Amino acid sequence: MEKFNRHMLALARDSRGLTQIELASTLGVKQGTVSKYESGLLEPPEDYLDEVSGALGYRRTFFFETGRPYGMPPFHYRKRKKLSVKALSRIVAEMNIRRMHVATLLRSYEIKSNGFIPEIERDEYVGRAKVHFSVEDVARRMREQWMLPQGPIQSMVDVVESAGGIVVPCDFGSDLLDAMSQRIDGMPVLFFVNVNAPGDRARHTLAHELGHMLLHTREVLADDEMEDEADAFAGAFLLPAHEIRPQLRQFNIRQLSNMKGYWKVSMAAIAVRASRLNLITPYQRKSFWIEMSRLGYRKREPNEPAKETPSLLRKMLDYHVSKLGYSIEELSSVLHVTTDEFFAMYGSILTPSGSERLKLRVIK
Repeated sequence: MEKFNRHMLALARDSRGLTQIELASTLGVKQGTVSKYESGLLEPPEDYLDEVSGALGYRRTFFFETGRPYGMPPFHYRKRKKLSVKALSRIVAEMNIRRMHVATLLRSYEIKSNGFIPEIERDEYVGRAKVHFSVEDVARRMREQWMLPQGPIQSMVDVVESAGGIVVPCDFGSDLLDAMSQRIDGMPVLFFVNVNAPGDRARHTLAHELGHMLLHTREVLADDEMEDEADAFAGAFLLPAHEIRPQLRQFNIRQLSNMKGYWKVSMAAIAVRASRLNLITPYQRKSFWIEMSRLGYRKREPNEPAKETPSLLRKMLDYHVSKLGYSIEELSSVLHVTTDEFFAMYGSILTPSGSERLKLRVIK
């Protein structure tokens, strides 16, 4: 007999942005009752599970899913400070639910990849040659290892997925966090990306998270140091120094706009990269940010590149539909969500044919 998982009750509540008090009010019970169910002191009765299932919009089977939720990785320090407790709990719940969905889909789908995302040991990386460890050098070597051509990376999503990672689009309900990454034993490296982030920012953020997965899963540094290294990696990976130096002999909004169209990276990211490489003076840097503020580009830049769509998760879903013959009811049931929520979560990344097959199977 399946056992009730108290962690899933708290996860479901957090995912809807509700406190214990708010859920208790919705169900007409005391907060202490909800608290004792979530802490494992009491086993909820059948009628409570029916009520909470309806109130939170999850199938009853959701609360019997095995496993435990994971917390936030030791990154995102600056972002985390700005987020409210409720918003952060909702985002962590979203990450956990999506991770469980990926784990379920992987039971029937085998990922084939020639690459991998290594965990870099700094002492081993330096080696006998006693070379100074450099994030710049790590970025260059990873481009070489993954055999990326010179010029702009056409798709950061493709790079990550070719190396065996999985990019999972999420709606975090906040613009304070663009992405999270997670490395868990027995699973591919996961990258949870905010679908509401602009295309240029999403590319940079994915490269930033890739930096965390390469540099900070074996050795955890001070929060600000990890953020700075991941940001430096993203800049070096997307904008190789030897290629952009000649292009930055002229530094102004117009030139950076042209570079943005070519590199598919924000003007802000190019300016930060130029500053890190000491290609501009402090006066040029200050003037640039003043001009960006005057034009209103600090919040959102013009000429965004197209958003990149994950293909690996789409292939996993389409495989279940086209090869394994799952209907929408069966697939949403396996993932413990309603059919409406399944389409809200994954409808946008299904292929037209896969989406149409699912919709056709709903009709009776």
